[in-house]
Amino acid sequence: MRYFILLFALLFQGCLYFNEKGISAHLYDNCHEYYDECGNYRKECPPNLADYTEIAEGVSKMGHEIKAYIDPPSQKAADATRRCP
Repeated sequence: MRYFILLFALLFQGCLYFNEKGISAHLYDNCHEYYDECGNYRKECPPNLADYTEIAEGVSKMGHEIKAYIDPPSQKAADATRRCP
């Protein structure tokens, strides 16, 4: 998996840019900054291709799935909770 990520980064190094919130297809943020009619500052930015929070959640979920696959619940624990009439 690590090699796949490195290969992916090398192949697309001119197309993907890392900014403060995630991975984007634009070098600079194309944010639209303005003040609304009430005087509140607003900043609207286009979505990133991948946010760091989404990446962290995916890695965490994948880790739990791998752990469940490697270390499944034992049959002995399942038999201990089973009640016979």
